[in-house]
Amino acid sequence: MMKRLLHCTRASAAVEAAIFAPIFLLMTLGITDVGTGIFVRMAVSVASQAGAAYAVVNSGSTCSTMTSACLNGIKATMNGASGNGAFCTATTCTASIAACADGAPKCVTVSASYQFNPLLPDALYGWARSNAISSTTTIRFL
Repeated sequence: MMKRLLHCTRASAAVEAAIFAPIFLLMTLGITDVGTGIFVRMAVSVASQAGAAYAVVNSGSTCSTMTSACLNGIKATMNGASGNGAFCTATTCTASIAACADGAPKCVTVSASYQFNPLLPDALYGWARSNAISSTTTIRFL
């Protein structure tokens, strides 16, 4: 009787699946969270760079000083660069034109800050403790 039980393998696949499935699911969700976090970080960075580039390109007309038209153009460019039409409404987007820290006459500084919420609770991995992803781009122009 005992010999027959030790050689029986009919339910071994179900037991192996029950052991492996939660581990596989946790790893899959963790990898998805890391990938999403990296994508959001890149989108915020690209958006701030595009907003600063817009201000420099339009420095002779719309953005000679920081006006509401200039700020609206920067935000529209940031929305387009991030691929999200509502990026600057869900994100803190700021811009300023002032003298540079190194003494150059004009610098444009564009910042974006986005609140990232991972799928898994941040107790599972430490990198998600600070969920605010931000990027600041400063470009000097004359």
